[in-house]
Amino acid sequence: MSQPQADPALSLGAGVPAHIASYNDTAEDLPEGALHALFAAQAARTPQAVALVREDRSLTYRELDGAANALAHRLVAEGVRPGDAVGLLFDRSFAYVITVLAVLKSGGVYVPLDPRQPDERLSWILDSTGATLLVTDRPGTETGFAGDLPALRLDDRSATAGAAPTGPAITVHPDQPLYMMFTSGSSGTPKGVVNTHRNVVELALDPGFGAAAHERVLAYSPLPFDSSTYELWVPLLRGGLAVVLSAPNVDIGELAEAITRHQVTAAYFTTALFDAMAGEAIDALKQLREIWTGGDVLSATALQRALDHCPDTTFVHVYGPTEATVFCSYQVFTPEVRTLDRLHLGVPMANTAMYVLDGELRHTAPGEAGELYVAGPHLAQGYGRLPALTAERFTADPYGPSGSRMYRTGDLAAWNEHGEIVFLGRADQQVKLRGNRIELGEIETVLVRHPSIAQAAVIVREDRPGDKRLVAYAVPAEAGVLDAAELLRHAAEQLVEYMVPSAV
Repeated sequence: MSQPQADPALSLGAGVPAHIASYNDTAEDLPEGALHALFAAQAARTPQAVALVREDRSLTYRELDGAANALAHRLVAEGVRPGDAVGLLFDRSFAYVITVLAVLKSGGVYVPLDPRQPDERLSWILDSTGATLLVTDRPGTETGFAGDLPALRLDDRSATAGAAPTGPAITVHPDQPLYMMFTSGSSGTPKGVVNTHRNVVELALDPGFGAAAHERVLAYSPLPFDSSTYELWVPLLRGGLAVVLSAPNVDIGELAEAITRHQVTAAYFTTALFDAMAGEAIDALKQLREIWTGGDVLSATALQRALDHCPDTTFVHVYGPTEATVFCSYQVFTPEVRTLDRLHLGVPMANTAMYVLDGELRHTAPGEAGELYVAGPHLAQGYGRLPALTAERFTADPYGPSGSRMYRTGDLAAWNEHGEIVFLGRADQQVKLRGNRIELGEIETVLVRHPSIAQAAVIVREDRPGDKRLVAYAVPAEAGVLDAAELLRHAAEQLVEYMVPSAV
């Protein structure tokens, strides 16, 4: 994997309207370094503080760092070299967090795999990344998709069995890749977004996260979802702790119970989950100091209900694609703000700029729709082994320092009369469904691979308010017969569960 130079510090140049320059005045001097090095420094400052909690067990910062050091030496002995991709197939556990740190300490790049995905898709991801090792808590009977790839099997007991005072003597630059996470791709195959150490550090140490509020963060997101980045590294680079929920699927009651039992202070919920929590577990939300929510259009009704019922809780409405490292802007409702006047994309995070541009890359006037672009050190390195797509979506930033880039989000937006950016929709076929990012073209491509299908189209239908579902429409091949059940089985063999249409 290539290692480009860092984006220069954010500094908007000439030709930027005053209100846009003011909106993007986000410069902050944040710490630099490889993520694992910053974590080790935190562990040295607070060695006895609890870093991870899972059910009735806990790990201190010293224990977590020591176990990761020992495993990193083992990974190097297994052949992991700087820049190598390492596949990780785990349920949420101590072993997973230890392995992530160990991969980074060995100079590697971790690729989280979702055990709910079909074997064909998992095999494709390992092949496309050139992974040199699979680390997993699964028995060999569940990892046949990895073929002849070497596998290292760990559980919490074996992962914490060893300890070492230091990791391998490997220098990792902040602009080296840290992880590759896969999102839906319009070409019919998923695309891997490569995020760097700098990207994640900029996110985790952003001043927008109150240190006291993020003292105890709920870690329950599926590991291949970028929200897991927030759940681990916002607390762990600040001396807080992550409350790890290990069950593969967690329902609203279990989330509410965990918040109460572990005295959780902050959590992120997709908008769909937030809506459900506001309706069914509002008392649990009341116990949190801060709640971050995003990933789709937020229900104003649900947010106002939460504002009314939780007078001391800060609510943060966030925006950000995976390519901008989880979040890149936020709108804050503090305990002093309990009235929802309007929803917008908030203000950019530290060292981040956001533009609304027309087809000629000119700034749009207030009220005029344009495409939203994001610039600054949150931007991912690009798409793994897809240079043409990377060049298309990550372009030169004409309003930033020489050599800087911006990301073309595909989201339509406009400036409102208050100098805020509001979201208007998508400029392409991408949709968000229950917090999951989906390219409808990928589903359509899979469907037409079935020999009985000539054409297919997929849409999101909302026959009942708030109940969005994927529905496929298919035209049989000449003399073919459309078997809806067979077509759905075909889709389920190649697509992750949330991308399989509910009906044909």
